[in-house]
Amino acid sequence: MKWKLVIGALILLPVLAHVIYAFAVSPAANYYITVDQYVARSADTPVRVGGQVVPGSIRWDDATRTLRLRVAGDHSKIDVAYRAFAPDALRDDVTAILEGARAADGSFLATSVLVKCPHQYLPAGW
Repeated sequence: MKWKLVIGALILLPVLAHVIYAFAVSPAANYYITVDQYVARSADTPVRVGGQVVPGSIRWDDATRTLRLRVAGDHSKIDVAYRAFAPDALRDDVTAILEGARAADGSFLATSVLVKCPHQYLPAGW
């Protein structure tokens, strides 16, 4: 009876360790990287980046239907181009979560733009 427990533990322990490791490195655990982490990367693989929208940087170009903005981290800023309509909640100083990759000119070419909701909604004037 004791041997069955030992063998079961020897089989389950590596499986459990693998599941914990897989979750720790998965996108579910690391939803996005910061702007500073993105700037430090040299790879141009698709990534999800989160940062604050720089005030006054949101520009819409009707001719090319391109939204351009700057997103800031603690020490770095990146230029972002997005060829679609912006979310209604996209404003200055909100946290934007961008999916995309580095473009040839060094800017970030976003394929998706999400806005992180505030923790608490307050009525106007509060």
